[in-house]
Amino acid sequence: MIAKRRLMLLAMLLTAAAPAETPDDARAYHVRIAVVPGAGSRLQRVTLPPAALAAVRTSEYADMRVFDARGRAMPMARVASARATRRDLLRALPILGGADALKVSGVSLQLDGDVARVARVDGKIVDDVQPAVLGVLLDARGVTGAARTLTLDADVPQSQPVTFVVEASRDLSTWRKLGEQTVFRAVTDTQPVTIALDAAPLRGDYIRVTWRLASRALSPVTIRSGQLASDTGSIAPTWIAATLPAGARGRTIDLTLPFAAPLATLAITPAVADSLVPVRILGRDDAEQPWTPLGQGIAAHTTRAIPLNGNTFRLLRIEADSRSSGFTATPSLRLGFAPADIVFLTAGTPPYTLAAGRAEDTNRYLPLDSLAADAGNRPPALAQVAAAPARVALAAAADPQRGSRQLLLWAVLLAATALLAALAWRLSRNPSPTPQD
Repeated sequence: MIAKRRLMLLAMLLTAAAPAETPDDARAYHVRIAVVPGAGSRLQRVTLPPAALAAVRTSEYADMRVFDARGRAMPMARVASARATRRDLLRALPILGGADALKVSGVSLQLDGDVARVARVDGKIVDDVQPAVLGVLLDARGVTGAARTLTLDADVPQSQPVTFVVEASRDLSTWRKLGEQTVFRAVTDTQPVTIALDAAPLRGDYIRVTWRLASRALSPVTIRSGQLASDTGSIAPTWIAATLPAGARGRTIDLTLPFAAPLATLAITPAVADSLVPVRILGRDDAEQPWTPLGQGIAAHTTRAIPLNGNTFRLLRIEADSRSSGFTATPSLRLGFAPADIVFLTAGTPPYTLAAGRAEDTNRYLPLDSLAADAGNRPPALAQVAAAPARVALAAAADPQRGSRQLLLWAVLLAATALLAALAWRLSRNPSPTPQD
């Protein structure tokens, strides 16, 4: 018996002496996901998966780490998420002109002293002008967004520098320059011509592509089509399914969010018994704050996302319109997170682990330039994360009036107890007189 107590005491002492999990320990984080680096660069870009976003417990994603096989945290930086890219294939329409228009022969000039007095053309203007392709026109009037690149399916003279100029116009008379690039194609080079356009805005424009050479072209420049890559201006959200608590129905559903990542949108699907339910989405951090509107829309069986304004709150309310019957059964809910990307430097030993979810963490992100310089200024490779489809469980928000009711009940109970104690004390001090015989 004594030996058994000694073993228990020793175990307690060892547990007390064991070091606590720290931010430098991957086990201290709620979610851990394997990361497979891409090839070609020490700098790796990671698009945070839904499981990591739903585990974030701090603002600005401070509780996000990438650990190597030895448990060392890798240098990281935040980067802007890539916007949705639109690609349009545009047919090239040739712009024709006369290369030798106004070609004349037999020109003579008569001089009177040092001053030209009479000029006479003895020949005639050549009227058999051969048309030449001066450029191509791309109809991009259906494209709206920021133009990123224009990739040309073109034949370019080999071993000759060719300078392409890209311009845009809405009326085909006033042109603004979008980009310029000089291309030198070797004999064995078959790559398409890609011209950077530096996010130039497009809105109902034609695009004109012209070219020039320093010397006479050894073969003609021919452009058959162009693929225009542009940003649509919107970022596709990262979706994750949510499980609502039992009994989440009625006109008002209050939820507690276990994460601090901002929500971009919600998709609410009513139960089969319900049809279209107009709703408002509101948020706040505690019961002492008023509800702040975040967005409004329709909960429907079709895919209708309700955009939110991006504010972050701990409590979320789904409020059905008072003119509707509300939710007669628990609806389905999908959460759309604003996408987030990080870049980390593979300065350790693989394999690597993405860890997220620790409320006490502090921001350790570094400037991207410092990481890029250490990686030789090479563009980051796209790393892959092995994250399975995730689901987040939402709890019902505590009823703020429940605590008040409990306090009131306790106050009444204590008052009644005090009253009974006072009556008992008074009776003990003044006992009733004993009747005399």
